[in-house]
Order: sequence, then C-alpha cells, then structure tokens
Amino acid sequence: MLLLVAVAIGSGLVAAAILAPISLLAALIVAPLAGSFAAVLGCFAIAWRSTGSHRARPSLDAQTDAMVASLRGIAQQGATSPVPKVRADRHRAA
Repeated sequence: MLLLVAVAIGSGLVAAAILAPISLLAALIVAPLAGSFAAVLGCFAIAWRSTGSHRARPSLDAQTDAMVASLRGIAQQGATSPVPKVRADRHRAA
C-alpha cells in the first residue's frame, strides 16, 4: 500500500514538474490525475502478479499432500516398531 502511495505522489510530482514551465494551472490540474492513474496501473500490476502466483499453487498443494502422506507413513512405521529399551546399568561412568 505504501508503494502505491509513493508511486502516486512521485508520478504526480513528475507530471507537475513537466507541466509547470508551460502552465501552472495545467500542472495543478494534471498532477492529481497522473498520480491517480499511476496508482491504478500499480493496482493492476499487483493484481496481475498475484493471480500469476495462484496458478502455481495447485502444484504446491499436491507436493504438500505428498509430503504429508510420506510423513504419516513414516510415523506409522515408527509407532508400530518398538523402541529398544536401554537398561540404566549398561551405561558406564567415565
């Protein structure tokens, strides 16, 4: 959001700086319009970029499901195989 505000302010100032030598009134009228237009273009760019990342999401979901299934299989193997118990008298003090 701050990036959009910065783009809007920056493009408005640039438009005003370009038009100020020609006409101060035109610079004052065009600067907010240019800033708003740049912010709208930035919103479209962010939306387009965000929808592109959602296209790859199903493949990531499938990979996550496969990893969870393999971890559950490993957990089931660990739950069924008994853990060897070590008696306390087998350890030697150094």
